[in-house]
Amino acid sequence: MKQEIMNRAKRFLAIIAVLLIVVCAGCITSPPSPSPAPAPHPNATEIAPAEILGMDKMVVSTGADALQQVRQSHSGNIENIEDLAIIHYYGKNDRFLTLWTTLYQNKTIAKSETEKMVIGIRNFGGDWASTLEETTIDGMAVYKIAPDDQPQYFWVDDNWVFYIVPHNVTPDEIPQIIEAIRDQSEQNRNREP
Repeated sequence: MKQEIMNRAKRFLAIIAVLLIVVCAGCITSPPSPSPAPAPHPNATEIAPAEILGMDKMVVSTGADALQQVRQSHSGNIENIEDLAIIHYYGKNDRFLTLWTTLYQNKTIAKSETEKMVIGIRNFGGDWASTLEETTIDGMAVYKIAPDDQPQYFWVDDNWVFYIVPHNVTPDEIPQIIEAIRDQSEQNRNREP
């Protein structure tokens, strides 16, 4: 009788051991718990207008490819990005604009990542840091830098960070460019999913 109980216990332990091995190997899994549906967002190319001040849009790079390009040209960490696009706008008289659109999970992260960029620019020094200034355009805080006398602007708008490098564009047109991007951004955010 004692031997029979020992044999049953050994078989029971062997079955438990096999089940544990199978479960640990991933052969038996519990059904996945449903995750909440992500909030609908336009992608990083949709958030940008089709044209700005008569300049036509041309998508250069999106997603992982765009992220790789940004990482190659920056010294700081690039983190928490949901979507990214690099877009060029071309127009008459050699007018040209580069726009980076970057989506973050929420506006707190977008603001934090922008603040990190400002700190990174200050730490980088040179004419990046010496030309850094904050201004208000269309009711938003907009940062301006002018390394090598080439003005560049970046700002946070909800979950998005926008960064532009305008060429052959007058300073008076900068607010119009920013307003056009902001208007398109708001239209896309307010559309029905």
